[in-house]
Amino acid sequence: MFGSPSLELKVKYLKHYRTQFWLACTVGLLMLATAHAQTRARGAPAAAAAAPTGSCVIAEFRHLALTHHDPLERQNKAIEWLKKNGSFCSPMQMSILISSKASLLGTSDTVALGAVIDGIMEQRMGGDHAAVSRYYRPEVQGPGKGREDAAPAKTTESGPAPAATVGAAGAGAAPTVVAVAGAPAAMPAAGGGPNININMGGAKPPEEDMSRKYPLPTEPMFVFPPEFGVPALNYFGKIRRQFVRSFFMETLSPGKCPEGMNWRNDACETGFKVAWKFGEKLPQGTKTFPVEPKLVEKLNFDPSYTFVRVGGDILALERDTGKVADAVLNLGKAT
Repeated sequence: MFGSPSLELKVKYLKHYRTQFWLACTVGLLMLATAHAQTRARGAPAAAAAAPTGSCVIAEFRHLALTHHDPLERQNKAIEWLKKNGSFCSPMQMSILISSKASLLGTSDTVALGAVIDGIMEQRMGGDHAAVSRYYRPEVQGPGKGREDAAPAKTTESGPAPAATVGAAGAGAAPTVVAVAGAPAAMPAAGGGPNININMGGAKPPEEDMSRKYPLPTEPMFVFPPEFGVPALNYFGKIRRQFVRSFFMETLSPGKCPEGMNWRNDACETGFKVAWKFGEKLPQGTKTFPVEPKLVEKLNFDPSYTFVRVGGDILALERDTGKVADAVLNLGKAT
């Protein structure tokens, strides 16, 4: 009877100790888990950033430029390719891209695309300020002095004329006429003499617009397949062939092929072939198509020739005889 309260008190103590024991175990486990997680977080190496991947293959850029006919789409694709692969291009490859982008991209060679190329070049130059200066200002010249600031020219009297030759007895030597850029031209003396032009920093004469002239005699002739023969002259030349190519590259697309041509194999193709030859008239019954007026405006600088399209070929015909003088094959595409 007296032991009953003591037993009840012991039971309470045992329950209390058991609760504290399990509470201490729970806290200990939580502390161990927290310490383990912190140790793993400190010891785990930082995830390495994905290494950039890319390659600079000019053939890819060329294919991209020649297979996208919409100018805006072609520009965006070119910019995307440059941002991805430009940093992998060697200086030689960048030089090739810069020199050929105008002919490959046509009107897609925009300021935005040029800015991307400039950014790539600046990154490659790094802190080389001299290289950056040469890139943006290849020819740095000081400001030229005005005529009022220029030092007065010194003139000296010429000495006695040399003895006349047997063929021109009694005649004095003809004076040399020197023309200085920016100054009025001197009148040549009677009899004439050598005319020497000296550019003293004045304005350079304007360059000739070769797009309205015949190609230079030194420009090589375009090599045609043997079945066409040899052209009578180099009428189109490199400049106009490139214009034809750019013109059609920007205007042709699925559903927009010239009359008599259909869109096949990612290009406008003709379903027939005409066996024309240089120096001969077109075969009788040949179906010809007019050349677009905007294109004729660029090609027609000599009234002695007229232009027609036969399939995908642009032909320059002698106006008097109708004979084929020169041609641009396959709408200007590389053959």
